[in-house]
Amino acid sequence: MKKFFSCMGAFALICFSFYYTDSAVDIVKRNDPIMQEIINVSSNYEEEPVNAVLVDNNIIPGISGIKVNVDKSYEKMKKYGSFNTSLLVFEEVEPSFSSSNTYDKYITVGNDNKQSVSLLLKLTTTSYLDEILDILKDKNTKITFVISQDILYNDYDIIEKIYLNGHALEVLSNDYSKDELNKINKSLKMLINTKAKYCYTEVENEEIMNNCKKNKMHSIVPNIITSTFPYSDIKNNVVSGSIISLKNDISTVRELTSIINYLNQKGYKIILLEDLLDE
Repeated sequence: MKKFFSCMGAFALICFSFYYTDSAVDIVKRNDPIMQEIINVSSNYEEEPVNAVLVDNNIIPGISGIKVNVDKSYEKMKKYGSFNTSLLVFEEVEPSFSSSNTYDKYITVGNDNKQSVSLLLKLTTTSYLDEILDILKDKNTKITFVISQDILYNDYDIIEKIYLNGHALEVLSNDYSKDELNKINKSLKMLINTKAKYCYTEVENEEIMNNCKKNKMHSIVPNIITSTFPYSDIKNNVVSGSIISLKNDISTVRELTSIINYLNQKGYKIILLEDLLDE
């Protein structure tokens, strides 16, 4: 028994020694001028996260905030022996309420704080594709193509052409049933090593949303669905965060350059759908 208590005492002494050493190191670190500088400026670089917002059956994604990782910034600067704001290390602060795991609502727009929009090209045939890709390349603009299942299964060259030009791909399905999604994702995985992230519909469709919810996919209903005069549709309705659906027709070919120029002039950055909705 005496031996047991002796061992316990030694163990307690070791634990106290580690605790004391860690505390002493922490005190020294906190009093280091470099650490004090980091703590003093860290609040200047903080950006509060923006929560997602529910509006009836829709959800507007939030935006992650940022803050300075004080300890990692200190470790980095200590190697150089001086404080330097360019060596600050940042980390994301996620919104307390996020759209990332909310699948029973429709997404019609992205967060307007991003000052960005996303163009979706609904590709049901391959008509005018080369002309559209040439315009996008000339304007250095990346968009999200929503392609038909027929194109996905039968036109590998088309998939490759879109993908290699840096554009994103989603797939248009009748109802996004489990069997359809399995087949879609198997093809996407084989062709470009990815899977479908969004379900596209132009009106609220409970069947589609329920099927997508089961597969942890978001249902997208663009807030601007263009007609035969896409430039006017966009000019009259665009807001920051807009999800804009275009058709692969002669109207889009005729007006796409003007659309991109107009959006850029209005201060909107054109980004992929995934980036627009990313929190």
